[in-house]
Amino acid sequence: MAAVTDLKHRKIFNWLTLPAIGVGLLASAVAGGGAGFGQSLLGVGIALAAYGWMWMVQILGAGDVKLLMVYGALSGVVSATGRNGTEFIVDVALLTLFVGGVLAAFMLAVKGRLKSFFTKIYRFLLTVSNKNLATEFLKADTTLKMPFGISIAIAACWVWFDNPIVKWGLRPW
Repeated sequence: MAAVTDLKHRKIFNWLTLPAIGVGLLASAVAGGGAGFGQSLLGVGIALAAYGWMWMVQILGAGDVKLLMVYGALSGVVSATGRNGTEFIVDVALLTLFVGGVLAAFMLAVKGRLKSFFTKIYRFLLTVSNKNLATEFLKADTTLKMPFGISIAIAACWVWFDNPIVKWGLRPW
């Protein structure tokens, strides 16, 4: 539902995420007792730490952060199934960045902006590496906002059913 509202309205609403965090905390407590509830709180904290800074620097919207926190709240339920809840939320956060990058590249290609994007990246790297040139910092194109909730939802489902982070050997721990 969050992915749909993000796609349709470019917003993930509090009426959806805040109760869902509460349900995740409650479900984790029911499924795993005190340990499940503790894992759930840890998962919410990990999600906030992973994406909260991106909200603070205006890369992501607050709804995106709260949606990841929903999955963090469910990490206690994940633990109750015998899997590691902390690894679940970290893997969701990492895979979301990969999925978001692929969707962003697709969006840039559809809008005919992929070449100019890579030109900007090249110019930034060139100016950073050459002390004789003034640095050309990257600036976000505000006309190209992407519904990141879709990436979060895809990543969470993917990690739940078939974790590619593990399959691809990308887990750094």
